[in-house]
Amino acid sequence: MTEPAGQGSIKGTVLRGGTSRGLYVTPDQLPPAGDRRDALLIELFGTPDPLQIDGIGGGNSHTSKVMIVEASDRSDADVDYTFGQVGVDTEVVDWSGNCGNLTSGVGVFAILSGLVDAAEPSTELRLYNTNTDTDVDQEIPIAGGRPAVCGNYRVDGIPGTGACIDSYFRDPGGAVTGRLLPTGNRTDTLRVDSDDYTVSIVDAANPNVFLRARDLGLDGTEHPDELAGPDLLSRLELLRGAACERLGLVDDRRDAADERAAVPQIAVVSAPQSYDRVSGGRVDADGIDVTARIVTTGTPHHSYATTGAMCLAAATRIDGTLPAAVARNAERNTKPVDVTIGHPKGTITIGVETATRDGDLAVERVRVGRTARRLVEGKMYYRRPVE
Repeated sequence: MTEPAGQGSIKGTVLRGGTSRGLYVTPDQLPPAGDRRDALLIELFGTPDPLQIDGIGGGNSHTSKVMIVEASDRSDADVDYTFGQVGVDTEVVDWSGNCGNLTSGVGVFAILSGLVDAAEPSTELRLYNTNTDTDVDQEIPIAGGRPAVCGNYRVDGIPGTGACIDSYFRDPGGAVTGRLLPTGNRTDTLRVDSDDYTVSIVDAANPNVFLRARDLGLDGTEHPDELAGPDLLSRLELLRGAACERLGLVDDRRDAADERAAVPQIAVVSAPQSYDRVSGGRVDADGIDVTARIVTTGTPHHSYATTGAMCLAAATRIDGTLPAAVARNAERNTKPVDVTIGHPKGTITIGVETATRDGDLAVERVRVGRTARRLVEGKMYYRRPVE
């Protein structure tokens, strides 16, 4: 079958992993890393357009993602994967971070694509994320020789239930910057338009900038559409850009949206609070350890980014940070703990294991349970001029 005139195609799979959706492909389907690969993905996803109507993107940050997956040549890994955050309004692909939600689908794709073998009742895989030099241990339930879909595990933000995939991110501190506390401080001051803001910058799984909700005039329980005002989002992006500049990720904060669109993520935190969920029902303050809202690539997240949740959970264990100051579980020790975060659609629980190394706190592992399933498999078409 010949391709439509003026178009080319790649073979790939669209998977929903956690509360994100993305395109999973093997490296042979794309040009080598560089401008041609980025241009093809931008064309394929329909960027720049807030609806991405002429592509496979879904018009927001959590549906405009790509995972490149291959069998690993490393002795300590089964699968290598590379994550790309494709811009929605901006023609950029950010390869600097990782996606915890879509990581849950990496093993599923690897098995379905024949990159690795599956064994019942569960398959344990060792994943290596090339973006952040992070190792992930993953347990995938298997039924009938394939990744299980049905189960009783619920992920708030996804209708129904599914089979739980546990992912353990090993030694996630300093994933992008090389340090758990990239500036060496538990709090820093960022200035935007002559106003000073106290923030905590923490890098675990992905770097995050944490602010107190009240410092932005928020109560911390807002729904995403209440955070979508241009003035607030502009202020948050200026703060995120200032953090990028402070970390040396960009030379000029005004370039952050183009050069570092995905990381660091930025979030507002507050003490545990009760509030109505976006999807109905209610979150009870007694059932969470911290309330938080996160913005990713300029968009308020409909639930919570998983790598952001990992970073927030780790930050609640670090004395002197803003998350630690507002979190319910104030006792700091090296005992493994579960930290439950309240987000717009419900909650997410992250397991955190810490240790003391040379007198400093180190995050040894973070654990998250997600569900994932294949949605579409086949050819994805793009216009040939990108080649």
